Amino acid sequence: MNSWIFSAGIIALLTSLIHIFAGQLDPIRPLLKSNLPDIGKATLLSCWHLVSTILVLCGVSLSIIGWYDLDSFHHLVIGISICFIIFSVVFILVGWYFFKLQTFIKLPQWILLLPIGILGSIGIM
Repeated sequence: MNSWIFSAGIIALLTSLIHIFAGQLDPIRPLLKSNLPDIGKATLLSCWHLVSTILVLCGVSLSIIGWYDLDSFHHLVIGISICFIIFSVVFILVGWYFFKLQTFIKLPQWILLLPIGILGSIGIM
């Protein structure tokens, strides 16, 4: 077992559960009740569920790769890890644009995304 990669997978799965269930309450429901045109709502809701799908698939992949210590999938782990580090940076930069220092409180998603990328990266070293 590669506990670093496995841990990244478990955090990704927990993040996906938070995203799917808590995310529906906070950003999604108010968005769907807003005055945005239906095309915008449908597009944003689709993107939301695409992110849910990516979180689940990455979580399952990392968990299996870590549990069985599958060396042949290290390139996949590298790709997933880089993506999650970039996702974290995007949240920090977008949050900084809107909220400055409060980004770390108002958009805390980076706190869950960054460890996935870091743990996966450590696991392949």
